Amino acid sequence: MYKVKSNHELKDVDGTKGLLTAYVSIFGNVDSDRDMMMPGAFKKTILERGPVSSKNRIKHLFQHSPWDVIGIPLEMEEDSKGLLVRSKFGSDQFSKDKLQQHLDGLITEFSIGYNVIKEENKINSPTGEDDYNMLQEVKLWEYSSVTWGANELTYVVDAKGNHATVVENINDRMNKLVKALRNGNYTDETCESFEIELKQIQTIYNEIIKGIEPSNDTRHAPSDDTLTDEQIGELIKLLK
Repeated sequence: MYKVKSNHELKDVDGTKGLLTAYVSIFGNVDSDRDMMMPGAFKKTILERGPVSSKNRIKHLFQHSPWDVIGIPLEMEEDSKGLLVRSKFGSDQFSKDKLQQHLDGLITEFSIGYNVIKEENKINSPTGEDDYNMLQEVKLWEYSSVTWGANELTYVVDAKGNHATVVENINDRMNKLVKALRNGNYTDETCESFEIELKQIQTIYNEIIKGIEPSNDTRHAPSDDTLTDEQIGELIKLLK
């Protein structure tokens, strides 16, 4: 299930080298969704997808938009506090502008997008009001510089519209993705961003199919019948 979560602390920004260091996730805090990120949750995903892996697949985005990749992690590690990332911003003007906004204090928050791999429910009361989920392992897709933490993923569709309008918007967006993939002019990094967006669109489609209004909260959680990572990968290969 793809989730978005805000939990962060900016440590340092070096404008001359295009570097930013921040905790993009903090351990031990129960958020509004009753989730708590646990120590060790990122260890496997760092090894398999982070800068120490053969392919650095985790991206630094702006506002969770896969179209706005502004950097990549040079270093990523867990310590006793949380997930600490040293990020290198891109040399394009858009990325430089976002770095400058960090320097100017206009952007101070971060949020992560991930799949839950392993979790455990902590039961504290008969009513369930004090219960929470301990997230023990996650697959990290991206961390984002955001205007406000836990910013909902509204760039795909207008979730407040009626279903006909939402479906029309989704179809239009998917047609553009297919056209972009078929022209064959994109890098692997851009195709990775397409993969993230396709997963998000699939989530909204499943909500509509089940007759549920797309939610306004930040937990865009696909059900078990969403496309798997492997299916999404195969779709991208076919379309390229």
